[in-house]
Amino acid sequence: MGTGLTGERDRKELALEHCRRMNAGDVDALLELYGEDVAFADPVGWEERSGAAALRAHYEEAFAAGLRVVPGEPVAAQDGAHAFIPLTCETDYVPFGPRYAERGWLVPPDDPSGKRIRRTCMLLLRVDGTGLIREARTFWGRSDLEVVG
Repeated sequence: MGTGLTGERDRKELALEHCRRMNAGDVDALLELYGEDVAFADPVGWEERSGAAALRAHYEEAFAAGLRVVPGEPVAAQDGAHAFIPLTCETDYVPFGPRYAERGWLVPPDDPSGKRIRRTCMLLLRVDGTGLIREARTFWGRSDLEVVG
């Protein structure tokens, strides 16, 4: 990855590789797919962040919470830059559940032990001519969250 990936099939494969690396829980391997100046929002509507250090912190927290993703079929735009992939993500209830409950996005369980949060979302990636991800935006809303387990 990271050398001239502008074809549609290449961008679809990049989106799937992104998911494989997320499931491996290896932040260094995942960050190899990104440019240093990456801009990202998870979810879109929250503060946009930028830079590899901010992205590292974002994924380290998710990996510590047991992030697992199940990807759907990726779609690549005809613009030579974008790919879009539907995801079903799960993390442990803590630390994200209490934050979401505080915002009124989900009802907290009586006993959060053993509970997980399932979130359906769409991940948009913008890839540059070198094959690195320069922008990542995750789209999800309150109705896409549920407590499971």
